[in-house]
Amino acid sequence: MIESLFFELAEADWKLEFAADAIRVMLRHAQTGVKSRESVGQLYSRDLTMPTVLVEHATRLPPKAASWARVQFDPKDALEERQELFAQGLHCIGLWHTHPEPHPKPSCEDKLLSRNYAIAAGHHVQGIVFVIDGTKPHPNGFRVWVDDGTDLKRASLMPADIPFST
Repeated sequence: MIESLFFELAEADWKLEFAADAIRVMLRHAQTGVKSRESVGQLYSRDLTMPTVLVEHATRLPPKAASWARVQFDPKDALEERQELFAQGLHCIGLWHTHPEPHPKPSCEDKLLSRNYAIAAGHHVQGIVFVIDGTKPHPNGFRVWVDDGTDLKRASLMPADIPFST
């Protein structure tokens, strides 16, 4: 059974919660073998003002090109999706994609993508969430960063046995 996951940044006074439904979308597209291809999508939240920002919705963008170790999407598709979901009260707060490795790390291309998203969104949010879902079983292969337009900072998975208040 998939449950919510909580992440924190050492210097932040807020936390991230990934709802089970959002996690399921990402896991549904996880790479499971050498013939699987990378997937990419966007992450959404309704309220960015709470001490815990809930990532309640994840989407999958149609790939323009996808291979075992790379995926590209059309920025027009991403923009149209953001506009449609914004009309439903959802704010795009970041991106997710898969990697064909157990403990994923952002590639140079990933870092550039997260930085460009963070800079473009800078007048709306203080940073964007950047997730890479690796091949290690959930939640061990799930990695989260926040890019503030200057730094890409790794968020830590909060242990499930620690009481959490919102």
